[in-house]
Amino acid sequence: MVDIQKTVNKTLWCLVSGCFLSVNSLIAQPKFESSWSSLAKNYKTPDWFRDAKFGIFMHWGIMAAIDENRDYGGSHYGRYMYGQGEYPPEHERSKQAEKLLAWHTKRYGNPNKFGYKDFIPMFKAERWNPDSLVAFYKACGAKYIVPVAVHHDNFDMYDSQHRWNAVDMGPKKDIIQGWKEAAERQGVRFGVSTHLDRVASFFQTSRKFDGKNPKYADFYNSNYSLDYMNDEAWMKVWYSRTLELVDKYKPDLLYFDGSLPGTNKGMTYGLDLASHFYNSNIQKHNGKLEAVMNLKHGPDKRAFVWDIERGQSDALQRLPWQTDTDLSGGWFYRKTEPQFTIDVLVGNFIDIVSKNGNLLLNVGLKSDGTLPENQAHILKQLGAWLNINGEGIYASRPWLVYGEGPTKVTSGAFQEQRKPYTEQDIRFTTKDGYIYAFVLKIPEKEINIKSLASSLTLVNKIEDVQLLGTTEKLTWKQTSDALNIQLPKNLNANYALAFKIKADDKSKQTWELILE
Repeated sequence: MVDIQKTVNKTLWCLVSGCFLSVNSLIAQPKFESSWSSLAKNYKTPDWFRDAKFGIFMHWGIMAAIDENRDYGGSHYGRYMYGQGEYPPEHERSKQAEKLLAWHTKRYGNPNKFGYKDFIPMFKAERWNPDSLVAFYKACGAKYIVPVAVHHDNFDMYDSQHRWNAVDMGPKKDIIQGWKEAAERQGVRFGVSTHLDRVASFFQTSRKFDGKNPKYADFYNSNYSLDYMNDEAWMKVWYSRTLELVDKYKPDLLYFDGSLPGTNKGMTYGLDLASHFYNSNIQKHNGKLEAVMNLKHGPDKRAFVWDIERGQSDALQRLPWQTDTDLSGGWFYRKTEPQFTIDVLVGNFIDIVSKNGNLLLNVGLKSDGTLPENQAHILKQLGAWLNINGEGIYASRPWLVYGEGPTKVTSGAFQEQRKPYTEQDIRFTTKDGYIYAFVLKIPEKEINIKSLASSLTLVNKIEDVQLLGTTEKLTWKQTSDALNIQLPKNLNANYALAFKIKADDKSKQTWELILE
């Protein structure tokens, strides 16, 4: 009990001390300049993103056309199919690369005869129906989509100045335009991701094979330095192609797979791009900033929305943030089972939201443009749960403490929670004067929520307790130790329960002022 109160006091102190946004930034949105200080001073995460909570990421492209039974190289096939050379021979990745080279040679031939570029004609997207897919994502609870516009393999999935693109090759379709139009028709927000900056490094071992051929230098980026972030000639190309993506397709969300490119050695290409993205978005929305830029690293998190790849936060974050993770197990499609069970996925999702985050969940489409049934099944289950319990998720905000219980997630990238939560693990959100308490595993007996004890300063008197999805009257009692809730006869969920609690919560006004 004392530990919970200490957590509350520490959280309030941390949030109040120097965390308020300037009054001017709330009144008027100034024009962004090409500097971190300008971005940080003037950016505010839009409400649509904070309300959305759940988006669908889509890694789809050339790699989906490779034999689905491949053992390795889900999203980095083109990087490792040419064998070792990027790492010392004894390195584990070198060993995997040699295995992949042997597999590729047996399956497709020597990379000099059949290189990564030769997979492009196999990628046809012949059954792709963006309207049907986006409608399905929406029915499963997603509020935004983020298709990959260009991955590390340098193949643009849109009508691009770069000759290696999906309009002129492969599918002969403007994939990004198709997603954009479908999103607009379905009323979900549209974003794009670009992983373009590291192409030269990604294809470095190809330079011993077909990557050394001048005819393909613009695909394998063999004319640019492996030290791509410091190669100004390449950063100019990166800027031009990314600017074209922003201006032609006008996304509300722009995801970068790392830090902001084009900012090393005094270069301003990245900051020019970021400020242009924000400013042009303001114009698109008649003076209102609706843009989200996801970065995984940066000098000031106030300038963007922090994204954690395959990981979560161990603490409540004052600024909105996002987890991106992969349902398919390899980002791009191959024949695998989903890496999450639905109970863990739901628990992680609730944990993320309770800490002021969003979940961007990747699906890997097949080469023909269809969604594998095993991934669709997980999404349907998540959608069914959200249909009952989404009231406490969408448009919610964090409460004074994110939760309680024995399970403590590890903070940071590539540290995601894979073990089931316990019935003592409880997470909180708040909305419209109510507190929502999520019990992350279906309990076998009564529920005791220690954070809602009458002896703490979090709430005063609790007035009502409901279970979302049922009208059954609950038996409950608030004591000095906990809020005790007796299990109802009819439980309405298989993975987590959501209780809607009305309380005389005098802390609510202070909390909302701090977070907003």
